[in-house]
Amino acid sequence: MKSKITASFIALLLIVAAMPFQAHATEFTDMNEHWAQKEIKYLYERNIIGGYPDGTFKPNEPITRAQASAMLIKALKIPLLENPKVVFKDVSKKSSYYKILATVNEKGILRGDNGLMRPGEKTSRAQMAAILRRSFDIPFGKQPTFVDVVPAHWAYADINGIAKQRIAGGSEGKYMPSQSVTRAQFSAFLARALNDSMKLSRYHSYVSQKGKTVEQNGFSYSINNGLMKKDLKTDKDEKILSKQDFESNDGLWISYMEDRFDLIVYNDEVFIPYLSAISQASDLPMRYGVIRTPTKRFTGPRDSAIMESLSGETMRNLFIWNDRIFYTTEAVKRDYYVTPNIPKDSKLTLNSVAMDGSDRKKERDFDARILFYEDPSEKSFILLENQNNASVLFDHSTMYYFNKTGLYKYSLLDKKVSKLSSIQGKRMSVTDTQLIVTGQDGKKYTFKK
Repeated sequence: MKSKITASFIALLLIVAAMPFQAHATEFTDMNEHWAQKEIKYLYERNIIGGYPDGTFKPNEPITRAQASAMLIKALKIPLLENPKVVFKDVSKKSSYYKILATVNEKGILRGDNGLMRPGEKTSRAQMAAILRRSFDIPFGKQPTFVDVVPAHWAYADINGIAKQRIAGGSEGKYMPSQSVTRAQFSAFLARALNDSMKLSRYHSYVSQKGKTVEQNGFSYSINNGLMKKDLKTDKDEKILSKQDFESNDGLWISYMEDRFDLIVYNDEVFIPYLSAISQASDLPMRYGVIRTPTKRFTGPRDSAIMESLSGETMRNLFIWNDRIFYTTEAVKRDYYVTPNIPKDSKLTLNSVAMDGSDRKKERDFDARILFYEDPSEKSFILLENQNNASVLFDHSTMYYFNKTGLYKYSLLDKKVSKLSSIQGKRMSVTDTQLIVTGQDGKKYTFKK
């Protein structure tokens, strides 16, 4: 009898916390100048959420699955099932919130597992993203957004989806998917889903996309005698930046936009790596740089490089992550007249720089093989080079690299190195879930990411 009374009391508290009482939202004793005060007031005035009997809202308390369900039922104006048949192992049919949980379960908004609905369990930020995306029929998001949510994460597309709709943001590039959602956070996300005027001012991704061709927001970008943009729906091409707009010759240096270089798309800008050479030896790259241009048609004069390699630097393996540009340089200046593509290790330095080219920082030193992607159609070994070593690969928030001692990964998040294997690598590629390495023996090895 005592256990039944306790269970009923807990159930009542869960419901009360999601139901409004007479105090006005701006009068909650713990909400003065709170960042989510406007969103909480919006929900309160629509009878979607309330506070506690003591006049508080408790904005920093985690929200439970039962509380989130009660709020969504009211927000979406979903009528409760009259005679639900579902049986939950942890929710009695006599419970005051049984119909609420049965309804969200029936609608596919929030489902149980093995007959358990876990009504008092805290809701994680990843779970919240999935619940809101399903509740409001928001499209899945394929574009990476946060540095701590990789494509292999179960809620990757849910999180990107609500972020794209400006419903949820992060902190310093992180979404923190495993953390519990607070009552204030859930209220803010729900209010934004209900009212466009309350959404975040803009969508911002913290992870770049890189390749010979990059697809984003229904368009693809590539270098083909200039920077090309294709509408994937209409198949219509548009030249954003021509080679004539870009390339310059000041009498000594000649700059080239190379189609063998990978371009980088970061939010609404394209970053284009290039090389410069002395005009008397224009086939021999002497320094590298990168410029930025909007993803819309470029009409003005070419901007100056946001950064160029310093004397003796090679500036390879460019990647943009969390509003900084990462690149590697070689410790020893190389002679470009002698550039053998042989499996020889070299000391590389990983550097980062602010988006405007300022605040250069040395991140770490590491050893990597000096290998480049060979093009059988090219006869000159000089033209085999590009800005990417075959032994260095950036993927979301990880840098993979190999040398004569084996295969390694370096986390940009926690700055830790771990060894994956002792195989001798030659090439690398990635999928959403795997790292694929071609060894010097010609065999392919796969590693779970």
